[in-house]
Amino acid sequence: MKTERGQVPVSNRRRVLILNATYAIGGAERILQLLALQLGSRLDVHVCSLYQPGEIGEQMREAGIPFHAINGRSRTDWRVLPRFLSLLRRIRPEVLLTVDAPVAVLYAVLVKRLKIVRKLVIAVHSFGKTKRTREMAFARRFAAGATDTLIALAESHRRFLLEQEGWQAREVVVIPNGADLQRFTPDGNNLRQQWALSPETPAFGVVAGLRPEKNLFRFLRVAQQVLSVLPESRAFVVGDGELRHDLQTSSQRMECASRIVFTGALHDIPAVWRSLDVAVLTSDTEVLPMTLIEAAACAVPAVSTDVGAVRDVVLDGQTGFVVPVEDEAALAERILYLLQHPEERRTMGKRARQHAEANFDLHQMVDRYAQVLSL
Repeated sequence: MKTERGQVPVSNRRRVLILNATYAIGGAERILQLLALQLGSRLDVHVCSLYQPGEIGEQMREAGIPFHAINGRSRTDWRVLPRFLSLLRRIRPEVLLTVDAPVAVLYAVLVKRLKIVRKLVIAVHSFGKTKRTREMAFARRFAAGATDTLIALAESHRRFLLEQEGWQAREVVVIPNGADLQRFTPDGNNLRQQWALSPETPAFGVVAGLRPEKNLFRFLRVAQQVLSVLPESRAFVVGDGELRHDLQTSSQRMECASRIVFTGALHDIPAVWRSLDVAVLTSDTEVLPMTLIEAAACAVPAVSTDVGAVRDVVLDGQTGFVVPVEDEAALAERILYLLQHPEERRTMGKRARQHAEANFDLHQMVDRYAQVLSL
């Protein structure tokens, strides 16, 4: 029996534990945050970090989500396992959802093999290249036979996981990432006045964690090419991370340094996209990048490297452009084209919004996860 549409009485809610190593800023972590926030009316959701909560973890805790930090200091911290098992005995989850962080997979599979949880669901958010390739390979082997449902983010991703990486599960489903289309909209406040940009100033940028796989040094080189041809334009790097100092130092050596702006981490990402004319992604590896989905929802066309399932988000020649990973000249050329052709840019932006509405709605994603997390 349901109390209201979409709500299930508390006593009938399936208890689900969402597990990750930590919840630092990242695409997978943001998806887990959205799920924890949205599923609360249907499931009894708890969230656990094996290490420190991270910024997104703290946000979930502040939002009132039951959040449990094990506070492990490292992968070899022996106290993590007994603390984790103690937590499980206390909250007694029936279903465990994790992502493809090696340590999280290992702990999740262990408790499934010990029959502490009835169902194990693993959502994979990588497309081949990971920081800990050997550890991930071991985690995949350990997960074989214990994983009930494997979640891929696109059909091409599903084929890759099964045929190339050898993941095994009782069922494999495709659930694309989804954006809040009521929050990420073309209309609303923007940051142009705050950034001292006129309405006519061409602006392009990237929203990302400043980590190696995002290859933002490539973005800087591409930005230099664009800015040399279109000196009135501005480039923005929105985000923070381990490479911020190195990236800023590198940009300061460029002649166009004053026209490349590092904003740090910002929370009002819809306002960021409404301030930019072109979204850029220069990553070496992605699956289905949330940053491009959110840009599309704000009617911002994108120029991206051809990685992962980016072509599912950016329809080449229709909602933006997709270029080979190493072709920095092509990246710059496509960005310039969009900046210099405002009518075409606006048309592509409208198509991008329509594509997001049809394929990347948050509520559709949440509905699919709710079905999977039911026993």
